[in-house]
Amino acid sequence: MKKTSRKSTFNTDVGTQKFTYKPLSRAQDSIRLLRLKPAANPNSLIHCSLFHTSLSEAPPYVALSYCWGERAGAQQVYLEDELITVTPNLKQALQRLRPPSGEDLVLWVDAICINQSDIHERSIQTSNMRSVYKSAESVAVWLGLEYRKSSEAIQFARDLAACDEGAASALVRDPAREEHLEALVTLFRRQYWWRIWVIQEVACGRSTTVYCGADAIEWRELNSVCDIFKKEEGHLRDFFYNRPSYGLTLIRGGPRSLQLSRYSPDLVAPPLLELLLSHKSKMSTDPKDKVSHDTFGALDYSLSMRDVYTHTARHIISTSRKLDVICVKQHDVSRFNLPSWAPDWTRPPANSGSSVVGLQHHEPEFAAAGNSLAQFEFLNDGYVLKAAGLIVSTIAILGMPFKQKVHPRFIEPALHAFNEWWNLFASALPESSSLPAQAAFSRAISCGNWMFEDEGVYENKLRAIFELSGSILADEDVLPMDAPQIPSLSGSVTSLMSENEIGEFDDARSDKEQRAVIINASITMNRRRLFISQTGIVGLCPWNAAVGDVICVLLGCRFPVILRPVEGKYKLVGEAYVDGLMNGEAMALLEKGRYTLEGFEIH
Repeated sequence: MKKTSRKSTFNTDVGTQKFTYKPLSRAQDSIRLLRLKPAANPNSLIHCSLFHTSLSEAPPYVALSYCWGERAGAQQVYLEDELITVTPNLKQALQRLRPPSGEDLVLWVDAICINQSDIHERSIQTSNMRSVYKSAESVAVWLGLEYRKSSEAIQFARDLAACDEGAASALVRDPAREEHLEALVTLFRRQYWWRIWVIQEVACGRSTTVYCGADAIEWRELNSVCDIFKKEEGHLRDFFYNRPSYGLTLIRGGPRSLQLSRYSPDLVAPPLLELLLSHKSKMSTDPKDKVSHDTFGALDYSLSMRDVYTHTARHIISTSRKLDVICVKQHDVSRFNLPSWAPDWTRPPANSGSSVVGLQHHEPEFAAAGNSLAQFEFLNDGYVLKAAGLIVSTIAILGMPFKQKVHPRFIEPALHAFNEWWNLFASALPESSSLPAQAAFSRAISCGNWMFEDEGVYENKLRAIFELSGSILADEDVLPMDAPQIPSLSGSVTSLMSENEIGEFDDARSDKEQRAVIINASITMNRRRLFISQTGIVGLCPWNAAVGDVICVLLGCRFPVILRPVEGKYKLVGEAYVDGLMNGEAMALLEKGRYTLEGFEIH
């Protein structure tokens, strides 16, 4: 590991002094704690001091969990009678927690208690943070100043937490509470919830209090509110059908977003890939912190981003014997000179439905390679992945790329893409008017989210979109799509249905339901395009796929991938939904000799 000076100055742009840290002892559990002096005037300058101790001998202390926030407008505080600068958000947190009188408040605050300029110290202290929060008497969460009805949101949360199940349900469903629900959406979207370190800080705390401006609420109360919203998921999705992100924020946002794993919530120690996927959208001041994990020990901050992220991918592949991690790829142009198969964890998912997270969240789980384990080796100092797999087909036809640049409730762009994709599909495949073809197209555009035993249900989904297209795009230059010429879309579908089914179908054709169909489809369509292979296979692939790219199933990978041949080697384009090949079908055909196993060098 690269050696660095153990004595350096606190980085400050404004302060009149630069604070010089005394080195910590070499003991693994050595830490600094902060004494925050009381002040009767909440607006007076903050005075604090540091002292050294160990986790095993530390006095009772409060560990602060907060978001560093913007560095612009840096504020001054006194540390050991010398002025240093801190971010405005940290100063506000210290002002809120500072006692008006009495004894000093003993705190642990990462920005001050760790010498951020000393890479060696930062590596060691970062690896100890779980223990720091676990050893604290309590954790104080600072969400920021009061803003946009945050007081109303917290009061509503208290009201919900105090209710029994029936009363809580009635409160959530009360139309008069819409503004309170919207206030909680805003609270659950605060920058704090997007910070990567928060996950372990809150998970390890014995007792946690959440502060927002002058208000405070216990963590257990907020968790109780999240449990209520989970039980009311159906109502919230329906209530916010034209603003689906609102419902999702209440169901998955705020404290729920800090659940260790979205996919295996009951696991105490989820696999590293699950942790990274669950919190890919989280932010960190140093992008290397995104992959900091107990598995690695102390993270070496002197390594390049290329080394850290490539090592992370290699570690996951080697320990799991699976290649699912390569399907997280979302960078169209490699940043940090990463191999095409190594995820860039600084890139938030463009859309949780269009990325591998959406495929990973599918129930039952996809298993394109069955239960096989990966056969792989790393070449060229670990920057080339050679993996065994098979070529299913080659992309022959591509639909227009679809990128959702506006809120999904503005459905016109999705209808345009759907229109183009359907007409392409219908013209390329003579059997497109058949029920099985309709079902394949429906499954493809939804990445398998529409999976029904009764093929007639697919017709209903398509019909809703056809009718919307006819009414919304009719006045535009682009003609509505040509609906498939099958009896069910010519009016005779009702002859195959009972009276109850007709009533349900009529309800499904309401404007609200029709819009819900295309809104949900647009989430999986985003940043993708329809493809048809040389052998007539249909699916969705990354928006930047090209004709001639090969469709592959790699051993140990739950999802088919698109590879681009480049001078005898390959570049990974991304994961794909390939209709009819998501559940081990290719492996069965491999055993029958239909496909041949080969090695792919992926750069």
